[in-house]
Amino acid sequence: MMEHDPPDIKRRRISAADGSPQDVSYLSDLPSGILAHAASFLAAPSRALFAVALDEKSAASPNERSAAIVGSQWDILDFGEIEKELAAKLLDVDIQAVLLCIDAINNVKRLKLANLINITGAGLEPLRGSLIIEQIDLSLVGDHQSHFLLSPRPPLLWIHVLPILDSIIEREGCALMHLQFPFVWRQIASTASEFYAFMLRYNQMFRSRGVVSCLECNGRLPTGQNQWINSGTYRYGTQRHTCYGCFKHYCDSCEIGGDGMRMLSSCKTCERDYCTNCSKMMIPMLNIFRVIALNVMTYAAMIVDSEDFNWDNTNAQNPSKPLSLWWWTSISDCVKKMNS
Repeated sequence: MMEHDPPDIKRRRISAADGSPQDVSYLSDLPSGILAHAASFLAAPSRALFAVALDEKSAASPNERSAAIVGSQWDILDFGEIEKELAAKLLDVDIQAVLLCIDAINNVKRLKLANLINITGAGLEPLRGSLIIEQIDLSLVGDHQSHFLLSPRPPLLWIHVLPILDSIIEREGCALMHLQFPFVWRQIASTASEFYAFMLRYNQMFRSRGVVSCLECNGRLPTGQNQWINSGTYRYGTQRHTCYGCFKHYCDSCEIGGDGMRMLSSCKTCERDYCTNCSKMMIPMLNIFRVIALNVMTYAAMIVDSEDFNWDNTNAQNPSKPLSLWWWTSISDCVKKMNS
């Protein structure tokens, strides 16, 4: 039998920008326009990760291709927009690369680190001295998610993060309006920690901005002996009088009408404070979750009541036994949303 040389690997030929043919062997060989269009279907953090994956040098020195992929609209960088499993795999080197790639120091106003449970905080270095950052959420949990679900203890360390925060609040013209700290820092109230010392510096920065009044009653804030960030045992390390969503300031006692609803209320699950306007924006979504939960539980109950139900069956591909672990997971998730 005659031996034949292995066929050459086929390479697709496409037209370059100038109309000349171009060989494509790798994804990175595609024109920037095609890559940018594909990336437009990704969540914002995924776009930046995609750009960094195509060219690691784009983090240190953004180029034309990475700029086309990530775009210029980076007011909000929320890692809660990507899959939780992916976020959990990201390390400080990945976060630093993303922040450099999108020029975060000059673009990002809100940073949310939801589900980044394997970072120490060293990757936030590109934000050092930012004059435009308005909010940094270090809680590592998404909206209306509990910190008790974070296990094992996240490695986020204040020895890495606090110097970066100090570099922001000490600059004249600092725009920072809201900080949300991780529960592991707030778990034990201590007046001898570096975290406590930073809270005092942050409160001083807020006081240096002059008088701030409640938008409802025009009372001076913070009220009484309170501080902008609680340094006492009650809600230690949480920011007061500030809506997480819009940054508007209200006192704790202002109510709407006579129904007892306060202008500013705290979510018992994620421990974030929301004003009534921002809370109302979330109600339609919570109603959707309630409808889904009701339908899922109704369907599950119908199957449980059926004669051929088998508790040991978890095979979703078996049409005669449709109840799978997915249903129970869905029920659990929906109930959590309803209770948050």
